Amino acid sequence: MRTHYVAELESVRQNLIQMGETTIALLSAAVGAVADPNSASAARASELEAETDRQHRLIRDQCLNVITLQAPVARDARLVTGVLDAIVDLELVGDYACEIVTLGSSMRRRPPSQISTRVAEVGTKIAACLTTAMESWRMGDRDQALSVRLLQSALRAECENLYEKLSQLVSEPSEGLACVDMMLICRHFERILRHAICVADQAAEAAPTSHPE
Repeated sequence: MRTHYVAELESVRQNLIQMGETTIALLSAAVGAVADPNSASAARASELEAETDRQHRLIRDQCLNVITLQAPVARDARLVTGVLDAIVDLELVGDYACEIVTLGSSMRRRPPSQISTRVAEVGTKIAACLTTAMESWRMGDRDQALSVRLLQSALRAECENLYEKLSQLVSEPSEGLACVDMMLICRHFERILRHAICVADQAAEAAPTSHPE
C-alpha cells in the first residue's frame, strides 16, 4: 500500500509538471501574438487552454483521492496542498494568456513597433519566471523556487512603465484603440507574473526540507 501511495504522489507531481508545460506553451503563444499576431496562434491557444482545463480537473481529482484515502501529513500534505494551489494559479495564467492572444490577434491597428516589442520582451521575461517555477517543482529545489520572487519588483516596474507610456499614447487619434488593447495586455502580463510567483512559492513550500519530519 505504501508503494502505491508513493507512486500516486509522484503521479500528482508529474501531472502538475505536465500542466505547467502546457501553460508555458500557452504563455509563449501569447507572447508570440503580441509580437506577430495571426489566426493560427488563436486556434492553438484555444486548444492549449482546453488542455489546461482538462489537466486541472485530473490533478484536482487525484489530490482529493489522496486526501480522502491516505490522509497525508507533514511533507506529503504540503505537496498535495501546494499542488492544489498551483493548479489554480496555472489555470488562471492560461486564462490570461488566452485573452492576450485574443486581444493581440484581433487588433485592427497596431501600436508603434517599439512598444509591441517591449511588451513582448516583458512577456518573455515573465514566461521565464513561470518556467523557473515549474523547474523548481520538477527538481524539488527550494532555492531555485525562492529566486523567482526576487525578480518580481523589477518586472512589475517594467509593466508599470509600459502601461504609463501606453496611457500617454491613448490621447493620440492614430494610436488610441491599439494602445488600449496593449494596456490590457500589459495588465494581463502583470497578473500572470503574480500567479507565476505563487507557483514558485508553492514549490518552495513543498520542496523537501533538510531535516527529517
